[in-house]
Amino acid sequence: MSFIQDLSDIVEKLTVIRDLGYIPTHRSNDTGIGKTLEDLLEIPENNFRIPDLGVIELKAKRMESDSMLTLATKSPEPKGINRMLFDRYKYLDDKGLYNLHSTCYGSRYNPQSFKVELNDNKLILKNRDNIECYWPLSMLLEDVLTSKSDKTLLVFAETSGERKTINEKFHFIEAYLLSNLNKEKFKNAIEQDMLKVDIRIGVYRSGRNAGRYHDHGTGFRINKRHFLQLFDNYDQVL
Repeated sequence: MSFIQDLSDIVEKLTVIRDLGYIPTHRSNDTGIGKTLEDLLEIPENNFRIPDLGVIELKAKRMESDSMLTLATKSPEPKGINRMLFDRYKYLDDKGLYNLHSTCYGSRYNPQSFKVELNDNKLILKNRDNIECYWPLSMLLEDVLTSKSDKTLLVFAETSGERKTINEKFHFIEAYLLSNLNKEKFKNAIEQDMLKVDIRIGVYRSGRNAGRYHDHGTGFRINKRHFLQLFDNYDQVL
């Protein structure tokens, strides 16, 4: 575990990194953003210790141009349920291909008769056929909220180039010290449509797999400001 003299040390390093502008990824997949930041900060692990604050876990997250964050991209449980949803609710798009692209909300049913509801540590997809479909809360939040420490230093980056490839670049622009995720606030965010659940299932459009089933994963998106407000304590340090 790395030892940092104090919080100002890491903020100073982050300021230098911010001023470098866009930096090529150090790894060509979804974890490239975290690996790149760890290398730049010269932290061998993703957590470190600061006097008076204790152990802090380092997290990095891509921020989209509209200030939206993708908390996670996860298919629901039980295993294989997305295929059942696709077969039951698919429709033909303007290219004559089957799709199931559906944005789901907590306040109302959408045109596919889907609605999300938080119950017993599960985010449940309500549907007209009562098909069991859910995401465990731990699965949904593991990328940014599940931490080995009670404090997280979350660094946001703008991106350029094709995402999750060797051509992606990051501009680390903001950092926040977070603690005490409030599940009641998370529930309210769902009920007030601050969290949007995007089901993205379709078929391959070209290549040797053209026409075959393709699950893009379900995306969970929230505005950065609303995300920060899920925590009882958050302080901007960069």
